[in-house]
Amino acid sequence: MIRRMRVRQPGFTIVELLIVVVVIGILAAIVIVAYNGVQSSANTAAVKSDLATIAKKLELYRVKQGAYPITVTQLETEDLTVSHASYAIVNANGDPRYNLYYKVDDQGRWYALCAIVSGHATYFYLKNGQIEEVSGCASATTLDELIAMADADGVTIDSSDVESVSGHHPTLGWQDWIK
Repeated sequence: MIRRMRVRQPGFTIVELLIVVVVIGILAAIVIVAYNGVQSSANTAAVKSDLATIAKKLELYRVKQGAYPITVTQLETEDLTVSHASYAIVNANGDPRYNLYYKVDDQGRWYALCAIVSGHATYFYLKNGQIEEVSGCASATTLDELIAMADADGVTIDSSDVESVSGHHPTLGWQDWIK
């Protein structure tokens, strides 16, 4: 009886290959989660920085002109720039959305600017130079914030006393006053 010796050929077994694929998948999942966290933090920091810069420019405008900008033309003269990629331009359904709501009373005494950070998780108000994180914002809530500021100063205004400007228009894209 002749015995044949089996010679083991070099290579990987299917089990070894599966283990490698699973380990790579786990590492990829960890990296993706970490990347999203870093990206979210970067977007939040960029929006807060943009709002701080906008606040300074609006305050300088008020010092020079005696009131905050009321019209789009007045806003355009201030060369307001933002980090476009850090702002939400679609809503949770993927539909185009407004992402900056600028409201000012018709005499330029108070303004409120709401910004929506990319990812739909963070919202900030810039109100007469002060930045605060809020749970949400829209045109109506920005109007309410402006009316509340006037009310706190003992002045009654309503929606007819307020001018509105958006930063990103759902069909037209970024507006001219935002560079």
